[in-house]
Amino acid sequence: MSGAQDLTIRLSWSDDGRKATAVAVDDDDRPLHTPDAPRALGRNTATAWDKPVSPLVAQMLGRALFPPSVRRIVARQAPYVTGDGHLRLRLVLPGLGAEGPRPLGALRWESVRVPSPTAPALIWEDWAAERGPLPDGGCEVGSHPRFTLVREVRPLRPLPTMERPGRGLVLVADATSVHGSITTPHGVEPVPPPESWRRGDADRQLVTQALNGSWLSARTLPAPATADEIRQQLAPGAGVFYFGGHQTAGGLVVGAEGGADAAEWLDASTVASWLRSAGVRLAVLMACDSAGSADTPGSAVSAADRLVRDGVPHVVAVQGKVSHSRAAAFAGGFFDALARGHPVDVALRMGAALLDGLGAVPVLYTQRRNTDLTVGLLPEAGRPALSSTAHRLPVGSGHGPRPMTDERFRVHLDALWSLHEDLFRDVLADPAGVDLTRLLDAAESTLYAARNARSLPHEGPRVWYACDAQAGRLPRTEAELRGAVHPRFRESPRGRGVGLVIRCPAATASEMGEEFGEDLERLHGFGWDLRGVVVQVHGPRADHVRYAAGRVARLLLLDEYLVREQSPQGERSDPPAVAMPSALAPITGPGRAAGALLERVRSADGDHEPGPAPVVGASAVIEQLNAEDTWGDPANEATVLRAVGHWWPALHRRLLAAYAALRSGPARAWSLRLAAARDGDLEHWLRKAGKAVPGPADLPFLDGLAELADSIVLALVRAGLRDTDAFAQWREEDLSPAVLTAVSVAERGRVTGADLERLETAVALDRAGLIGPADLPLLDPTGRYPGSWALVTRHPLDERAAAWLYGLDPVLRRLAGLAPASEAYDLELEEQVSERRRALRPPLPGY
Repeated sequence: MSGAQDLTIRLSWSDDGRKATAVAVDDDDRPLHTPDAPRALGRNTATAWDKPVSPLVAQMLGRALFPPSVRRIVARQAPYVTGDGHLRLRLVLPGLGAEGPRPLGALRWESVRVPSPTAPALIWEDWAAERGPLPDGGCEVGSHPRFTLVREVRPLRPLPTMERPGRGLVLVADATSVHGSITTPHGVEPVPPPESWRRGDADRQLVTQALNGSWLSARTLPAPATADEIRQQLAPGAGVFYFGGHQTAGGLVVGAEGGADAAEWLDASTVASWLRSAGVRLAVLMACDSAGSADTPGSAVSAADRLVRDGVPHVVAVQGKVSHSRAAAFAGGFFDALARGHPVDVALRMGAALLDGLGAVPVLYTQRRNTDLTVGLLPEAGRPALSSTAHRLPVGSGHGPRPMTDERFRVHLDALWSLHEDLFRDVLADPAGVDLTRLLDAAESTLYAARNARSLPHEGPRVWYACDAQAGRLPRTEAELRGAVHPRFRESPRGRGVGLVIRCPAATASEMGEEFGEDLERLHGFGWDLRGVVVQVHGPRADHVRYAAGRVARLLLLDEYLVREQSPQGERSDPPAVAMPSALAPITGPGRAAGALLERVRSADGDHEPGPAPVVGASAVIEQLNAEDTWGDPANEATVLRAVGHWWPALHRRLLAAYAALRSGPARAWSLRLAAARDGDLEHWLRKAGKAVPGPADLPFLDGLAELADSIVLALVRAGLRDTDAFAQWREEDLSPAVLTAVSVAERGRVTGADLERLETAVALDRAGLIGPADLPLLDPTGRYPGSWALVTRHPLDERAAAWLYGLDPVLRRLAGLAPASEAYDLELEEQVSERRRALRPPLPGY
């Protein structure tokens, strides 16, 4: 048998509350056998979850869960579960009024032993007949690859219909740093502070990493999460809710006014109503005793129990006390499995396997007869991916075509702004207007974890806020600024200062005057220790956004601005929560595709809103172009392709790939030049072309041929096409010294630390795919080469890069703003490190 085979077991207490009865039932709750006599469950079966289970207790629980008649049913099914199948044990728990001295769902059923996964049918028969101990000791149900456990409860009343279907958005809230006295229905209870101040970002990071690139997406709330922020973020809808923090008296402990030193009790029934309204189908509570505590008599009502009884379909919660590191480990494994399509109970088993069976155990509660354990969420279609990639452009190039090989000036915003000296300003052209604060919060958490791992003096992370400048004006007073920022302003521990993202529509930015710079200067007088300001220009037209961002950069007397890389889904701002419709019906049929696309490009010219990308087959476009000159000569084709690249990057890449594979005539070589504007597009083009890559002689005379040759040679190395005739031809062109070095490194097969002596060479090696951030600790452990520092900002900030940075001399860390300035000015030392400081942000060439 493959897939999930269900066996439903109804649990109940005897009248005297000392014995438990387990009966296998069908879908209509009718027994499948004559019930056995109840089995005794003494007080010692209520073992605290943070202590090992004794063999005696495990044996007692096993006899209660699997009396002879139930054992026989299990023994008939379990040996024949094969492949990726498993036997799902559904434990139907008593209703609230039928609970005995302690909640049966809180007992450690996971510790019950059954025959090992490889046991033959004969061993299962002996187990069913209770013929002595298992030969090899067996395997606990909680870690058995052929079993999962599901605790089912009956709702308190008929449940209302979910107001909306769940979306593939995971809302992540953390309140682990909250502490203080809170008022619950049982009186005032203390919540102790954590051992050391922490933002609680380990779980948030691991959840985000696990969902990256999957059909699920993560949105994190600032820590500590408050009731108001949870309610507001749930209002637009979500599919999964994750909470890390504390639970007591059947409610969650969240932040309140006053920051981490102030706590508030949030009733689980209130949370349940918010989750139902949002369409949430799965809640994950990584909070101590959130699934109840079996060693406390009368504690039948837990947060998990109440959420399910009040209408949340599935709840994963914790039995016992869970540390933050263990909660993070489980969260990473659980959401990784969930993103790969596993049912909730299987994902739970895979996440729990990372905890080695020690301490607290995560369990699954679900509604009775809820057969759908796949969550059934819809992908959050149309929502832009949160990419940290951007490209540096000089001010003044906003109206012209994108500069060739802008991958030379690629940066990752999380590294650039986290590893930056004090008092910086930047302007970012970001058409989709994706949330930046959570990206930067994650980077600060990475640095904070690396600093703690080195036991360096306490320093809190930089706190990032965002505010809107809809009318082009900024708050005039500190009180106005506090009220305008989101997340809500709160006093933060002493750390690396404050960062501010100012969100501004492109239409407003295009009309702003010098008063904007004056307003910006005023912010520095508010006493916020403001270290960095980023003006994020957004809007539906990528070309308009770029022009407006360049204009703002000139107003602020900057030499450059940043353009955020658009994801395939991010071609329109403020996407709807449902799949984005096309403005055109699908373009199909011979002789129509290229002409219809040309009409769409012409209609989008000027100030007309281009709308979402048309639904068009790239190969159909090329077939028509090969048959007739629908777009004119190759130069005109390049103009159309360039316009598509401005408005619809995903369609542009598909067209380039089709040009590489199918286009005939000189237009194919022209498309190679367009692809070379970005190394990612160029590599895609070359892989589609295979060995049929045009040589220099196939292109007409072009300005910047040497620059084009540099890009093509590096891309051929990265694509593994060094053995082609095209590589030999382009290799003969006038290549730069950095590219020649990269080719030599590719030929000898390894990079040395000396290759990082010049930042231009390091960038070329990176573009050729010959080096990455993981190589830094091996090639340059002391940070002596400028090329190493150039690589740091070209990649997302991760744990390896952060550990390397915090292992360096404090003088070098100061270059990245990660150490206090030295008290004495050392001229010789400043001269030694000046080149490495420039490498963090190499100067752009003049255009």
